[in-house]
Formats: sequence, structure tokens, C-alpha cells
Amino acid sequence: MAVNVKMRKRYLAGGWYPDDANEIRGLVSNWTAHQRNLGARAVVAPHAGWYFSGELAARAVWSLDECDTVAILGGHLGRGDPVLYVDDALFNCTVREAENDLELLKLLAHELREVGIQEFALDRDIDNSVEIILPLAAARFPAAKIVWLRVPPDYKARELGSALMRAAVARGKKLGVIASTDLTHYGDNYGFTPHGVGEAAVAWVREENDKGFIHAVLDMDADRALNHARERFSACSAGAVSAAIAFALGEGARRALLLGHTLSYDIQPGNSFVGYAAMAFIQ
Repeated sequence: MAVNVKMRKRYLAGGWYPDDANEIRGLVSNWTAHQRNLGARAVVAPHAGWYFSGELAARAVWSLDECDTVAILGGHLGRGDPVLYVDDALFNCTVREAENDLELLKLLAHELREVGIQEFALDRDIDNSVEIILPLAAARFPAAKIVWLRVPPDYKARELGSALMRAAVARGKKLGVIASTDLTHYGDNYGFTPHGVGEAAVAWVREENDKGFIHAVLDMDADRALNHARERFSACSAGAVSAAIAFALGEGARRALLLGHTLSYDIQPGNSFVGYAAMAFIQ
């Protein structure tokens, strides 16, 4: 008798990232030809359509050290929301089917309860912040399991990062963490125009607003990153980044590297645009 195995299917259309496995492999091969493994245990990667930020995201993912499981942390949540997870047995990552590390999820739920966090719920949304990273993680680590989490931008983020580290130790596996966020969303499309339009607005986003968040992350200051994103609208999924910082510190990371910073404006100029950055936490 056939066994019906639950699989998280692909929801995003081909305009977000290719729907052909060979095309994906060709792109990431070109993007990462000169990218080396930096030994990172955690990274920050953007989650826009690959046309705008795929190369930066690949650069981050390929800087990760070898691992048995990859936890992809997304966001697009509000303060007070629960941590969200997916419990399907498999993920359709386009380049391959990846197994969900359900044992790690079980251990993570236990670790969160130990610190008083009960807000751990199934993710039933269609959301790009994790899905768009799936093919990159699956291609970079052909045998690794994957964990899908979305993290609210509040105190639970730091606790989640630390709990992930403890759960990985209990699981006896090497865990890599990818925090998925885009930076400032500027323009009428996003209802955020504090510096009007034109070159001055682009310069403010690039050199001040995005950089403020980036510097907090490079200083591995989880609280400052959360506060900057909340006060300056400088990141859409800061909870994921805060969690990655906590995880990296627990793993002994001593510094962070900026691998790249761009704006969608650089590819498609306009009055509405988004910032992207790739960063890695290393020894």
C-alpha cells in the first residue's frame, strides 16, 4: 500500500525564481564560481525575486560551512506573533526534494517551552521569505535536511536562536542557519517616503537607513538590529536576523562580514525600491 507523504509544495511562480532545476543549477554555478566556504554557521540573505537579489542570496548561502541540517528563518510577522514552523515531511525545493528535520523541530519546541515560550504554531501562509531560499539551500547541501521557521521581531527571536543552538547540540547534528530579510522598502508602493523621491532618497536608503541596520548586524547586536528595524523601517524580517545573531554567538562566532549590499534601484531605477544585503557570521 502506498504511503501518502506530506510535502510542502512550491507556491511562488517562476518569476520569483526559475521553475527548472537545470536553470537554477546553472545560475548558482555562475553566481558562486568565486565564492568560497567561509566556515560560517549562520548568514543573512535577501528574499526578493532572484532577478533582483538571487546572486546576493547565493553568495550568503555558499559561505556557510558544511552542515547536516539547514534552518531557514523567514519573517513578515509582527511583534507578538508566534514562531511559525512547517511540519510537512518533505519540501519541494525544485532542484530536489528535501527532508524536513522533524526531530530537530521537536527538540526546538521543547527548548522553547523550557524558557517559557509556548507560541509555536503551524505556518499555513504562502510566504516568500523562506521559500525563495529553499532551492539555494537544497543545491548547496545536496544531502541536508531543512527546517522552515518564521520569526517575529520581538524577544522570542533571540530566545529562538539560542534554542536552535541547544536543539542542534541535543540532536548531535551540525546546523547551518540562514536568516532571510530584505532591507528598507522605500517609495509610494510601500507608503514610506521620508526623504521624498529622487537621488537624495536613494542615497539616504543606501548610505544611512540600510547601513544603520547593517552596522547593527555586523556588530552582532541583536537588540539594536530589532530596534533599528522597528524605528526606521530598515528591515522587513528583523526577527530572523536577531535569531541568527543569537545562534551565531552561541556557536562561537567572533565577527560578521558584509558580503554585499545593493538596491533594486541599481537594476530597475524607480521611485519605489528595496535594499538587500548578504552577511556571514564567522569565527
